[in-house]
Amino acid sequence: MERTDVTELIPKALGNYWLIFGTGVAVVVVLECAYRQLPTLVGLFGENSLAPLDVASHGSVLAWCLSMLFLLTSGVSLINSRLGKKYDDPTKGDVWFWTAFALVLLSLDMQVQFHETLRAVLVYAAGTPLYRDGAVWWLAIYFFVFGLIGIRLFLDMWAYPPACFLFSLSILGAVASQLIKIGAISVSETPEDVVTLQTTVEAFAVLLLFLSFLLFGRRQVLRDPQVALQWFSKVWNQSLPMKKPTTAPVVAPSTPPAAPSVAPQPKVEATPDRTVRPLERPALEKNDDDFVLLKAS
Repeated sequence: MERTDVTELIPKALGNYWLIFGTGVAVVVVLECAYRQLPTLVGLFGENSLAPLDVASHGSVLAWCLSMLFLLTSGVSLINSRLGKKYDDPTKGDVWFWTAFALVLLSLDMQVQFHETLRAVLVYAAGTPLYRDGAVWWLAIYFFVFGLIGIRLFLDMWAYPPACFLFSLSILGAVASQLIKIGAISVSETPEDVVTLQTTVEAFAVLLLFLSFLLFGRRQVLRDPQVALQWFSKVWNQSLPMKKPTTAPVVAPSTPPAAPSVAPQPKVEATPDRTVRPLERPALEKNDDDFVLLKAS
């Protein structure tokens, strides 16, 4: 049985990343539009039946999607940890392992709201909410812990600008969404507008985080010349036009004339052609980032 390598789990074609991004955008737009139509739909179907469409609730479909996306990002982080130990220093993948563990906690927090319990405990211990409902207490702890992890990941991604850029946008989006939620950034007086903007920014932050981890894993995979050449050759062969086989006309067999008797000749063995020919591989051009990565490796 052929063993599947961990590199096969990382998409190599850039079109897959655009497909993931487009699917995520479509899901967010549909759920946000459904939330804006809740006042109209409640009168038709009832409030309890439309609870999954309330994006402000932790039991909504959007919260479930973000929780699952955190779990997928955690799995990609484990793969990046494995790739870091395979192609770089064996201790370099440790930060990705702990990142995977932290993302699992964030996935649980999206559903069970651990931060609300932490907020209540910290407000009780400090004796003051400090700002409004006291959300700044748990945000300060989360920003400190996940900020340290984010700085370490940023240093790893610095060598690959596309992944580093998406990761930076994800961090900025996560911070902005929480500042909008606690009212530190005032955008509108309508509560529905605030909820829509906050959840949209938060959803895009998680989606960009997932894509940045995937892109970094893709770079790690294509740094291996053997894996990169195999993938380039596969893509090259699939892009070649297929020629239809030509069928020769069927000719009725005819009776061959009797051959004259010829004396048997001594058998001469053919000399094998030992000329060494180079392997035929697709030409690599400098018109794509993949080829630059292959040359750099």
